[in-house]
Amino acid sequence: MGIIAPRDFVDVILVKQYEDGTITSNATHVIHPSCPPQSGYVRGFNHPCGCICVPISGEPNKTQLFSFFQTDLGGFLPRSVVDSFFPSSMVEFYSNLAKAIKSLKDH
Repeated sequence: MGIIAPRDFVDVILVKQYEDGTITSNATHVIHPSCPPQSGYVRGFNHPCGCICVPISGEPNKTQLFSFFQTDLGGFLPRSVVDSFFPSSMVEFYSNLAKAIKSLKDH
C-alpha cells in the first residue's frame, strides 16, 4: 500500500449543454453494487459538486467558470498531506476540464 493508500471515488455525473452554449457538469457520490470498496483503496466521498461554464458574449475563446467542490478523501491523512495534494490535483482537473470543453465545442 505504501505510505499513503490510493483513493477511489464512485460518482454519478451529468454533463449537459444548453442552447446558449452553457455547459454544466454535475456530480455526487453514489453507492452502487457493481462498485464495491476494494482492498488496497480508501473510498473517498464527493459531496454534490460541479462546474458551470458560460460563454462570454463576443469572446469566442473565453468561458466564465463557476465551480464548487467538497471532497472527503477518507482515511486518516495529516492536514499537510491534504494541503499539498489538492493544489496539484486541481491544476490537473482544470487542465482536463479545458480540454473537455474544447472537445464539446468542436462537436
